[in-house]
Amino acid sequence: MGCAASVHATDSQCKDPKHKDYDNTIRAVTEQSRKESEEPPQKQPEKKEIRFGPVKLLQEISRVLLVFPVEDGQSEAFLWACRKGGFACSMANSLDNAMDTLDKRKHHIVVIDMRLNVYSIGEQIVRKIRSRPSFANVVTLAVCPAIPRWCEEPSVRPYLDMGFNRRFLENHDRGACLNEIVMMDTGEVSTGLKLSVANTLFQLLEESRDSFDITDIDGICSYVNPAFEKLAGFKSIDMVGKSTDVLLNEEKTGTGLIETMQRCKAEGKVWEGVVVNNRTGLDPISVEMKIMPVFDAEGNNVPSHFVTCRLELNPTLCRSCLNKNQFNSTTRRMSNGRVRTESSNTSINSISVNNTSRRLSKQVDAPIIKILTMLRSIQDTSPQQLPAQLIENVMAMLRSSELYNPGSNSLTEDPEALGFMDGLMEGRGTRPSVTGDTILSHRESTAAINNITLSQTLPTLIKENLTRRKEWDYDVVELERLSSHRPLFYLGFDILVEFGILNLFKIEETTLRNWLGLIESNYRSCNTYHNSTHAADVLQASAYFCRSQCMENFLDPTDFLALLIASICHDIDHPGRTNAFLCNVSHELAIMYNDSAVLESHHSATTFKVTCQAAENKNVNIFQNLEPENFKMIRKSIISMILATDMTQHFEHYNKFLAVNLKCGSSEDGEECMAQVPVSQDNKSLILRMAIKCADISNPSRSVCLARAWAHRIVLEYRDQIAEEKSRALPQSLPPFDDIPKSQVLFVHLFAKDLLTAYYEFLEFGHLTDQLTETFDYWDSFNEENPYPHALTLSISTSSNST
Repeated sequence: MGCAASVHATDSQCKDPKHKDYDNTIRAVTEQSRKESEEPPQKQPEKKEIRFGPVKLLQEISRVLLVFPVEDGQSEAFLWACRKGGFACSMANSLDNAMDTLDKRKHHIVVIDMRLNVYSIGEQIVRKIRSRPSFANVVTLAVCPAIPRWCEEPSVRPYLDMGFNRRFLENHDRGACLNEIVMMDTGEVSTGLKLSVANTLFQLLEESRDSFDITDIDGICSYVNPAFEKLAGFKSIDMVGKSTDVLLNEEKTGTGLIETMQRCKAEGKVWEGVVVNNRTGLDPISVEMKIMPVFDAEGNNVPSHFVTCRLELNPTLCRSCLNKNQFNSTTRRMSNGRVRTESSNTSINSISVNNTSRRLSKQVDAPIIKILTMLRSIQDTSPQQLPAQLIENVMAMLRSSELYNPGSNSLTEDPEALGFMDGLMEGRGTRPSVTGDTILSHRESTAAINNITLSQTLPTLIKENLTRRKEWDYDVVELERLSSHRPLFYLGFDILVEFGILNLFKIEETTLRNWLGLIESNYRSCNTYHNSTHAADVLQASAYFCRSQCMENFLDPTDFLALLIASICHDIDHPGRTNAFLCNVSHELAIMYNDSAVLESHHSATTFKVTCQAAENKNVNIFQNLEPENFKMIRKSIISMILATDMTQHFEHYNKFLAVNLKCGSSEDGEECMAQVPVSQDNKSLILRMAIKCADISNPSRSVCLARAWAHRIVLEYRDQIAEEKSRALPQSLPPFDDIPKSQVLFVHLFAKDLLTAYYEFLEFGHLTDQLTETFDYWDSFNEENPYPHALTLSISTSSNST
């Protein structure tokens, strides 16, 4: 509250008429006032932005109501100030006129003449305004008579009691009037807007079903909402002005947890955990409590208040929980600096908060640990035995290392089906004491790098075959025959060039041909299935997927090339034996890779070994011209995809893909549409791993003649392994594969159907799903009455095989 002076001198001595600079000061101030009077009115923006914590407010131009029964120099000065400042202004000369104006249009500031001759009218107006709730945030200014210099400054208390916000001593100086209005607009009007928002937030708290209370830094309660009253059993009148510490049941909550809570509050950190609260006339109750500090200003480290949210875990605390010992407190410091303390039973291996490493290092908990802890808290407070037992079963499943692998169902309860799944995924068996044996001698490359023959001119039949490479039913087996068992060399060149490897990797055609020849020479042609023809088949399927609009929505050209290279190399130097076999014979590869993803690790390592360390010939390394960071990224992607072909990880990749719920997002009219989920690096990696996995086991979704040819090949290779296991008295790691149709039905049921269907749906390749169904029905049609007519042979000219 204060009086605006008519003249403001920069030096107090200049106010003395005897001072030498007095005349100059007066002339300067008068000249400045004259210039300001001649300047055009300021044009304010329609709305200005105000920040209220995280809330963004838009304050409109303030409207001013001048209530002067008689117009004089003072009213003219305020009128000029409003126009000069760009404020909307209205005039009123009586009580009724003023109230009618306020009713018709909202005003933010009301200037009321309170000089002696109109004192009673002004008092009636301000009291009338304060009696109306809709005018609660209106700022009122009392214009009072000027005070003679020889009189003592009177108290402003009478004006405040009437309802005024400010007092202005009579001063006809226009600048003083303008300054007064600007200060009210910036101060009280902006504050009123913030208070209206705060009122809205309190209204939200009043209607909330969650319990909230607000306390000061000393724990004295300032506010509780109705949900708090219902949860705690304490009325608002009983809590406000008192400490909320009476709510905590120290015996059931535990002193350690309470000390941690108080320490977090003192440090201004968010705390959340499960505690036991007392209730008036009722049993104690377990609640999930979160305490959030509120700071006066950004950067202030000392909170002014705390907001506490309490969520009921169970209507009544179970008797067993009441009789338990004190909970141990486990503090978890999250990435955002928050601290979470959870009350838990000692059976969950709680860690003491006094542990030195806990205080000095950041605790990083996997989500599964948090889930188990929360479930344990719910279990401890369950009053019924049945829900507690169900939670125990859920927790047992979550603790399992086979979280993504399927459990028992009607199909896998079949001993033959279980044996089939175990054989392909793990090949369970006891490792014998075998040392120094090797299953097959490691074949040297079929040709030295300098002796790789390059065919510059493709034979006509191969050219014709490659023109059909973009078709799903492309016959790679025919290319194997036409190319003298070099399908990967010819198909790989065409597909990699199609996807721009020469430009993106900055290499010559000669380098690409040399590399393809080297890679194919490291595939073992003696394998009936895991040879370069299978690699070419996986490459063709991966390229088919890459041409879909959905893949283009998620991936970039470098991702495509990484997928194609991984497809080419994913089974390089495969010995024709499974991981289980290698582990059972203590093969050097199994020892090197610790019995984990043995072949897949070998394939990825061999890929980069033969590519980057091939003699001294630099015309082989397709990665040689990539920037180090780009090479590192592509290498990581290729390794990730090759490792994904490990069948032990099959269900993990599948269930993760389902959990992400990726959708291509094509519009109804068929036009291109971008992906509906963020194209994060994790999503990219998941799509790529799924692509190579589906390409690797896509044979059941090929045409019947191609599917039959590949089924014969894989069974021959597996039977060869079974025969060696018998001859060496090794544990049998594979099912017998006596019935080819049944083995295909089991494989599709257990592995291929769900994975391929999910991915084909993502790609919007419904025709591939239809082909999968058609081929499955073919295999499923054979039984004792309709035996499988085809002999197991490598005569696989698909054109001569009828369905």
